[in-house]
Amino acid sequence: MYPLAILIGGPTASRKTQLAFEIQKKIPSCIINADSMQVYDELRTLTNMPTEKELDEFSCKLFRFIKYPRKCDVGFWIENVKNILKKIKDKVPIFVGGTGLYLDSLNNTISPIPKIPRKVNEKIEKIHSKLGNTFFYNKLQKIDIEYSKVISKNDPQRLIRSIAVKVATGKNISYWHKMKPNKIFRKILFVVIARDRKKLYKSIDDRCYRILKSEAIDEARDFLKKKEKNYDHPLHKSIGLRSIENYINGESDFEKTFQTFSQDTRRYAKRQITWFKNRSENASHLEFSDAKNFLLRNI
Repeated sequence: MYPLAILIGGPTASRKTQLAFEIQKKIPSCIINADSMQVYDELRTLTNMPTEKELDEFSCKLFRFIKYPRKCDVGFWIENVKNILKKIKDKVPIFVGGTGLYLDSLNNTISPIPKIPRKVNEKIEKIHSKLGNTFFYNKLQKIDIEYSKVISKNDPQRLIRSIAVKVATGKNISYWHKMKPNKIFRKILFVVIARDRKKLYKSIDDRCYRILKSEAIDEARDFLKKKEKNYDHPLHKSIGLRSIENYINGESDFEKTFQTFSQDTRRYAKRQITWFKNRSENASHLEFSDAKNFLLRNI
């Protein structure tokens, strides 16, 4: 069991990564990405990945480590986390990201769902490509009503995963979630950064504008030209990608693209806030400076 972990969560544009950088300046530590989009090697600007300079300056792991079109799920992410923990020894792992499911898996430790055979996953994905989200969600309601209430009917990744688990193991995901897992950490310091809603939305607007004015449009253009496409891949659901695609195709101007991108990002931030409010067990919800002081005082 690893002695200590720091978890930093919160909505997009709440300065989570900046807090991780400032904590690392104070203690021997390793920053581990807990954002489900920043694990991929594509759309780095659109997903607001730390810059090359930042990744080089700070000790960072699990950013851009998966090549498209391979997918990452929480189980695969946890496997890589465990491998990193074996190597960093006396450094404190700082997990930072807005993917509540990833952080929740560390806080409560992921359920021991058996590895799903590749053939099963491929078969389920093929069926999903033909029948779609609505069919899969209706199916999920029949086999696992409990889990159907906590995921979106428009979340293909989790819908496919839930059906694949049932097919491969004979048990639904809710059954496996109730299985008592083994803890990874002896102590966890979990902070969720809270921000005034108006200030958060201003930060989102500023970030979206900066992203569009930098390399995001060129990145999206190159990504959309790829010959090998998997439209069920999470990257194709990246916030802002569709609005940028419309801009590239001449279907909207820059201002409309910016407004749509910003609005979609605000909606995502609301969902994140709700997640962390309802699911972040044992977390302290603090403003940035208070969160920093809390972590340094309790390490």
